Amino acid sequence: MSDTEQTSELSEDEQAVIAMDWFLAMWDEAIKRGVSPQTMSLTALSVTVSRLTTVFGSAQAAALLKKSARNARGGMFDDNDGGKDAS
Repeated sequence: MSDTEQTSELSEDEQAVIAMDWFLAMWDEAIKRGVSPQTMSLTALSVTVSRLTTVFGSAQAAALLKKSARNARGGMFDDNDGGKDAS
């Protein structure tokens, strides 16, 4: 079964859960290996902007980023611990 066939069998919610689980596991592993949260954050943002542009085109990527910036200012991405490590 190809990746495209497998993806089409998953709902959008299922895809989001799998993607988030894999991303967080990768993030945690990089931190364990000595990468700082700041470096991970900037790298993730850079890769994300590049991929958004590739997938959606420049104009739509810019619109998505503008919406994300509004959401960030509005606290949508805030978590209970303020994004700090619990340690």
